[in-house]
Amino acid sequence: MIEKIEQRLRELIPARDETIFEAARYSLLSKGKRLRPLLTLATAAAFGVDPLTALDPACALEMIHAYSLIHDDLPCMDNDDLRRGQPTLHKVYGEAMALLAGDYLLTFAFEVIANANLGREQRLQIVKTVAMRCGAPGMIGGQVMDIEQTGKEIEEETLMLMHEGKTAALFTACLECGSLVAGYPPTPLLQTIGREFGLAYQFQNDLQDVSATAGKKAGGDAANHKQTAVTLFGVDGVKERVRSIKKSIDEKFMGLPNQGGPLAALMQQILT
Repeated sequence: MIEKIEQRLRELIPARDETIFEAARYSLLSKGKRLRPLLTLATAAAFGVDPLTALDPACALEMIHAYSLIHDDLPCMDNDDLRRGQPTLHKVYGEAMALLAGDYLLTFAFEVIANANLGREQRLQIVKTVAMRCGAPGMIGGQVMDIEQTGKEIEEETLMLMHEGKTAALFTACLECGSLVAGYPPTPLLQTIGREFGLAYQFQNDLQDVSATAGKKAGGDAANHKQTAVTLFGVDGVKERVRSIKKSIDEKFMGLPNQGGPLAALMQQILT
């Protein structure tokens, strides 16, 4: 499936001799795990439809993820020099072009969804879902909390709310979009799985930040005076929370068709 995703991303934003497209492709097509589109496709398959039916919404979600990384890396945000083992976009194309490339990917993502080969009502619901999950109630709201909490002591409840928005909201959108493509309105159970998976993934990311296993500088969060799950719970405490969340997710898969099928297998693989 990754090959299908990569091919479609290249088709949607083909190579052009214009800086904005070069910059967008530099970040979008860099070596990544493609977890968000894979989760979207796997959810559609879990609900009994051809996963490729969800390919365009899946690619749109990857564009939104790429935009968020571009903006996160900017000097006014996390000020990172590396992303996925290569210089961040603003280091190559400048801050202004990086800002615009991120804006372009976010904007174009909704055009891709609007043009997807799906029913009108499906496209409308997907647009509404993605806009909400990526806006102030979701991803952007989580980023705002991250900025406002920088350099401060943080309570567990605040940390969880921040990660539910910053990380889990987009993962939840992937599951919701896959369900909508299959013709099923997202259930609270599916949304809870997305939320819990996002938290577990973020906790793992916090552990990676300590050891620089994600293609970034080690200790980037500490250098930026940001509180993380590791600073709050310690390494062993974070690992225990990840184990607990994994168990909770496994139990919830029992309530999905075919016990989650390919979605369950993919999530278990990611969190192992």
